Amino acid sequence: MLWGGTAYYPSDVLPPYKDLAQKGDQIALCLEACKRYGVQCHVWKVNWNMSGLAPQAFVERMRREGRVQREFSGKINEHWLCPSHPENQELEVSSMVEIARRYAVDGLHFDYIRYPGSDSCFCDGCRARFEARLGRPVTAWPEEVRKEGAAREAWLAFRRDAIDTVVRRVAREARAV
Repeated sequence: MLWGGTAYYPSDVLPPYKDLAQKGDQIALCLEACKRYGVQCHVWKVNWNMSGLAPQAFVERMRREGRVQREFSGKINEHWLCPSHPENQELEVSSMVEIARRYAVDGLHFDYIRYPGSDSCFCDGCRARFEARLGRPVTAWPEEVRKEGAAREAWLAFRRDAIDTVVRRVAREARAV
């Protein structure tokens, strides 16, 4: 029902899908059908991944703001939001908690709650946030974090923590709602 840059319901957090006016609020329609047949409704969120579904203006804004991923090669991957970026973390949390506030759903599910692979993300923001966490500069960026050793272990923990932060916040805040 929602992706990294698209919502299939009228959202205050994410851009709505292009057919909202014609096809309607997909969560409301799903809840209506579930109620009619006595079935639980669990909303699925594709985290971080915009997968070509987000409006181009949103994608361009994310790119301008340095919120999309950069691969190890240096290539920008504008289909994926950077998981360590604080504003992206807030976007993920807010969009999922918005569902809990607006709809009487039975559950929220994470999908793609990960990096797309070991070649992502090496954006300038990841570097700055990682170096702040390390308390020192990484002079051979990004090669140093790919070699066996302490920097790699710290890098992998940094990546895990970016994901864990979002999962913990959604769990806590959705339960509070």
